[in-house]
Amino acid sequence: MRISSAGLWGIIALTTLVGCGVSGSVTGIITANGETVDGGNIIFQPIEAGAKPAISAIGSDGNYDLKTAGDEGLSPGEYRVIYTPPNQREDESGRPVGKLVKWRKFKAPSETVNVEAKENNIPIELVKQ
Repeated sequence: MRISSAGLWGIIALTTLVGCGVSGSVTGIITANGETVDGGNIIFQPIEAGAKPAISAIGSDGNYDLKTAGDEGLSPGEYRVIYTPPNQREDESGRPVGKLVKWRKFKAPSETVNVEAKENNIPIELVKQ
């Protein structure tokens, strides 16, 4: 009887450990006012403690592909989305130099997004601040 109980507990422990390594990948497209956003970064900040944040540069076609530190997938769960526009060059007094960054007055929506343990395609529509 002890052997079968030990075997059962071993299977339960192994299943639990394997389940902890499950992660999801996240890709998508960033838009604002119906146009694709062609620069900046998108960050997924986990709501739950212990999960790693993920970041991606936004391509010229508006697409992103999130990565965590160590190039791992994202832990399943809820994430807050953060958008950072491309850097705007400024002079010594803080005035913009050159062409203004088109997306500087936009931010990510306040709703959280859910990442599942699979390939996730999550489009993000930025909103004007």
